[in-house]
Amino acid sequence: MFLNANYYNIFIKDLQLSDLETKIFLLIISKGMLETDQISIELNLDLSHCREVVESLINKNMIIEFSKNLFEAFHPRFAIINRYKRLCLEKEMPWRKNTMIDNLAIILEQPFEAARTK
Repeated sequence: MFLNANYYNIFIKDLQLSDLETKIFLLIISKGMLETDQISIELNLDLSHCREVVESLINKNMIIEFSKNLFEAFHPRFAIINRYKRLCLEKEMPWRKNTMIDNLAIILEQPFEAARTK
């Protein structure tokens, strides 16, 4: 994709997303709104498994169901920083500025905007 391994690993380690959740989130960031079947084809996934992962991203406030079976990512700063804040609350850790999380959100703004201004 468009992230180096260090930034990709932030999704896994710091935001506690699975590899598949990360791939789907980044796919929607880079392509814009997608339907489940489009995501499934793009990532070569079983449709029902794809839907499960999409649902988990909705529950983690990373994406929204824009309309029936059409999904969109929240703005990267909102999605990533709020996911991080939520994890801090769940683990009862103090929330404080995290430069790597902030930088990840900033890096994703360009592909997010580019996919929505074609």
